[in-house]
Amino acid sequence: MDINDIAAKAAAKIDSARDAKVSAVKQAAASGVEVQEAAQLLAAAEQKYAKDYQAALRADWTESDLRGFGLDAPAKKAGGRPRGRKGAQESAPVAGVSE
Repeated sequence: MDINDIAAKAAAKIDSARDAKVSAVKQAAASGVEVQEAAQLLAAAEQKYAKDYQAALRADWTESDLRGFGLDAPAKKAGGRPRGRKGAQESAPVAGVSE
């Protein structure tokens, strides 16, 4: 075996190892993208479920009724505008300010 053969074999081994490393990181990156996409889909589905669950409650179903149908309360509350407090606060005049 001459020096050129040895160098060629060494280069082929290095190339093969590099290709395996690149392939592994490409597969990990692709899986990472799948996880991110699935997380976004899950978040959207959870948000929709929370809204639909609240709509069922507004349609006069109770949480007990919904549990009886196999529907658990959503883990996250539906987004949206916060509601005012149940006992509406009366606006008290500020001291030193006349109306």
